[in-house]
This record gives sequence, structure tokens and C-alpha cells, in this order.
Amino acid sequence: MTSSTGITGIDHAVILVRDLAAAETNYKRLGFRPTPKGHHTKLDTINHCIMLERDYFEVLAVGKPGPFNEEQQATLKEREGLWALALQTDDARAAHGRLKAAGFSPTDPVDFARPVELPGRTTEARFTVFYFEPEAVPGLRLFLCQHYTRDVVWRPDYLGQANAAKSLSYVTLAVDDPAAAAKAYGRVFGTTPTPCPGGFTVPAGQAEIRILSGAQAGTEFTGDPVLSNRRPVPLALGLAVSDRHAARRALESRGVPIMDTAGGGLRVASSHANGVVIDLV
Repeated sequence: MTSSTGITGIDHAVILVRDLAAAETNYKRLGFRPTPKGHHTKLDTINHCIMLERDYFEVLAVGKPGPFNEEQQATLKEREGLWALALQTDDARAAHGRLKAAGFSPTDPVDFARPVELPGRTTEARFTVFYFEPEAVPGLRLFLCQHYTRDVVWRPDYLGQANAAKSLSYVTLAVDDPAAAAKAYGRVFGTTPTPCPGGFTVPAGQAEIRILSGAQAGTEFTGDPVLSNRRPVPLALGLAVSDRHAARRALESRGVPIMDTAGGGLRVASSHANGVVIDLV
């Protein structure tokens, strides 16, 4: 899928954390293989990435407070957890112009890099990003991300998760007005929302955005601390796995409490994943 604005899907999800070292330990326990610590030189943020077959998610912390990470600082004063989605594009600057023409008010594109240690040398992963205006959609910050060095980011030694995770499947949000939120996300992705129990799903490339009412979220995530956050709020990150039995073995062998979901997947509570529910489906 490529929308009229040049968006081809979800590139990666961003989970904000206060203590990057502690989060790395948590995600290793969940059967993930974090990449070496990265530093975004212009944004002054630090991260570990979990590389999947076609996309990924990153665990991100503020390295040094500054003007380019003020939003992350503000969110972390309130909560940890899923914060943003980076959307795929092959040409960030062209997409920027199309989005403005479509009535959005994105920030100016920013070029940045992070050093990457490779055997015998140091290189850089390079990107161009820009953000949608905060009010474009509820619950998540959206930005476009153009990769220039995919061979550096998707390295073979970064791939292959012990829990069999292979790709992003969905993001689940709780909002007060699911219909309005679904319309907003549909406008971004150029897709038509579909009703589901207590809300809507919005196609987003090869993944989807699940948008639930507060009541439906309370039913699906009963007892999880993520429900205590102020709405609109992201609740869960759904990851497709290649083998559910392998996923279960990986979590049980590491002593991770798991719950079975209605669709046969596995759920890890937000208290074990820095403020976001992890579904392996």
C-alpha cells in the first residue's frame, strides 16, 4: 500500500523508557535480541532496536535533555510505554510536500544519524524524519522516516528473535471517541476503518491500528496497569510470530508470566515491558 502522500506502512514503533539499561534487561528476558546501544547525535536520544524481518521497534530514552527531545521528556514525566509510530516512505521530502498539500502541518524534515559499530569499523545509520502535528491523530505521535542505510540497520546478526517474533502486526489504542480517531488514522494511511467490537481497525500497510473505547479496553486488558494512564493512550504492541509454541517456550523458560488471548496468542503484561502490553500472535 502506498497512500497519496507517499506513506507505505509502518516502519517502526517507539517505546519510551526512563532507564535504557533496565529496559534492555527487560526485553532480553522477553526473548528479544536488542541491538547495541545507539545514540542519535542530533536528537540526543539513546536506544536499542529490536529488528524484525520487515520492520522493527525501538526502546528509546533521553540521553541528554535538549530542544529536540522535549516531547519525549514531557511524556516520560507522565508514563513509559508506546509513544510513536514511524511511517515508511521512500522519499521524505516529497512526502512532506504531499502532506502539506493534503492539509497536514508537518514539521520541517530533519536529517540525522547514529553511529553503528561494525566489525573492524564504525559507520552511521542515516535517516530523514519529520513529525505530523500533535493533533493529527490521538494517542500516538506520528512521524515519517526515510532510511538511507538499510543494510546497516537490518544486519543479519541483529535478526532472529528467541520468541519467534517476525513483524509488527498491530498497535492497540484506547480513546474516548473511537469513530473520530479511526477517521483521523484512516486519513493518514488513506484507508477505510472497519468496525470491530468496541471500536475500529484501520489498515496501515501490512499492520493495523486497533482503536478501542475505554470500556472495551477495560474488558480486553482487565487488571493491567496500562489502563490507569490518561486516554487517549497506546495499550499494546502486537507482534506476529513464526511459531507460537517457540514463543511460549522462550517466555516460560525465562520465567515471564504470560496470559493466553482469545485468538490463541500470548500476552505479556505492561509491568514486564516498560509500560506497554506485548502480544505475540
